[in-house]
Amino acid sequence: MIFQTTRFGKIEVAEEEIITMQNGPLGFSQARLYTLLDDEINSPFKWFQSLEEESLAFVTVDPQIVVSNYKIALTEEHMKKLKSSSIDELGVLVIVTMTKDVKDVTVNLQGPLVINYKTGMALQLVILDGEYSTRQPLFGDKLTYISQTSSKTVQQTMPEAQVAVG
Repeated sequence: MIFQTTRFGKIEVAEEEIITMQNGPLGFSQARLYTLLDDEINSPFKWFQSLEEESLAFVTVDPQIVVSNYKIALTEEHMKKLKSSSIDELGVLVIVTMTKDVKDVTVNLQGPLVINYKTGMALQLVILDGEYSTRQPLFGDKLTYISQTSSKTVQQTMPEAQVAVG
């Protein structure tokens, strides 16, 4: 299917690449159909592009890039909404708030997007336990670490976000 977007122009999206949110993201309940688009080759960022509102797109990233021990808890109700029988089918992304200065870029760790890549269902969680922030610096102390090691090439594989059902 062909969809018009403001940022990417016309895009072709296969039916199996459509992601459905029953309620839409917070503040955008009317927009329920999305797809994920790569930002650039080898970039950790993905665009969560609405297929109903051509100008609506969120920059997202794997939360493990920001917090290496990021964990969320899913209820059986969440699993039903995601039409999931296993957490192995699920992926987690967080929304990035872009700014002109890279040191001020933040991510919303309190409102992760959980996507069932097998069924195409997704939801946005709201985590209110105080452990995570809606404005967590994207690089945080890693920006300091990168600048301290700029004379060396440092590469580390990040584990995937941990999801628990309880």
